[in-house]
Amino acid sequence: MSFGAPEWLWALLLVPLLVALFFHAENRGLERLQQFVSARLLPQLAGTVNRPRRIMRFGLQLFGLSLAIVSLGQPRWGYTFEDVKRKGLDLLIAVDTSRSMLSNDVQPDRLERVKLAIQDLINELQGDRVGLIAFAGRAFLQAPLTIDYDAVIEAVNDLDTKTIPEGGTQISSAITLATQSFGKSAMGNRALVIFTDGEESNELTSEALKTAKAAADAGVRIFTVGVGTPQGSLIPITGDDGQTSFVKDSAGQVHKSKLDEKRLREVAEATGGFYLHLENGPRSMQQIENEGLAKMQAAEMDVRLSRRPIERYEWPLSGALIVLALSILVRENGNACVSEPMSLRLPAVPRQTLEAGQQRLPELP
Repeated sequence: MSFGAPEWLWALLLVPLLVALFFHAENRGLERLQQFVSARLLPQLAGTVNRPRRIMRFGLQLFGLSLAIVSLGQPRWGYTFEDVKRKGLDLLIAVDTSRSMLSNDVQPDRLERVKLAIQDLINELQGDRVGLIAFAGRAFLQAPLTIDYDAVIEAVNDLDTKTIPEGGTQISSAITLATQSFGKSAMGNRALVIFTDGEESNELTSEALKTAKAAADAGVRIFTVGVGTPQGSLIPITGDDGQTSFVKDSAGQVHKSKLDEKRLREVAEATGGFYLHLENGPRSMQQIENEGLAKMQAAEMDVRLSRRPIERYEWPLSGALIVLALSILVRENGNACVSEPMSLRLPAVPRQTLEAGQQRLPELP
């Protein structure tokens, strides 16, 4: 169960406040009545109002109000599936999850900064299918192409440096997997956005360029986003004992991870895309959308099933109307629904008074 407008549910906090005010007013009214009316007459005056019915009526009104508030919150449960056909791009996002992404030359660290940027990018999209690839020593498809953006964002948030056990930064493996994952989508609407620090060996870089050119022949345009700084930063790791140390190279020296912008620019330009340094998240992602993705040819997507939640607001709304109608039928005066005969309402007249009145009446001829 979910709510389309959950902010309305905060109004339910008024319910216990109204209950407290009701009983406070009841007790204070009784105290004031006791101050001005003698104890002998109090039961006669108080007896005109049926207190249990009064409480019942208030409870029904309060319950009806609560149901109305829940209705305003737009409760949803269950799903309906619809066929959707739309125009857009097929966009795969590849994220470097190697240990170098733990460097904190950007805050809070490179990987966490990338996660925020991807959410900004997805917020810019309209109707495009999106998928997610994680890569380090190899690549893995974390989320296939879909229009369910929430599912992709959830997969992004689950990424960490343990997602891919093999170490390293093989950009070529991410490009190859992306090209395969596009399948039979239109040639002109395939885009791949790679988030990485670009740190890999010269041998792997040449392989990445070769793979990028093959991707361009398959109609894939690559945009690379560099994360980190050219000055670089140490890579912190936390041991089993909770102590923090730093990654060392094969010579036993502390390794400093540096952003390699030149290589990332070469990979992007080989496919007709461009390189972008991740600085201001929202602005950088708007640039990719406006100057890159928006200029690509949108193709008509295949018919896909779209899952939509079913609105159920009418259920609590109907319940609120029924309960409020019932509260109107509950009368606070226990005798209000039955009319007493007038003779029962007249005060009793003493017998002596009646006899005296009969003696004064003259006899009629």
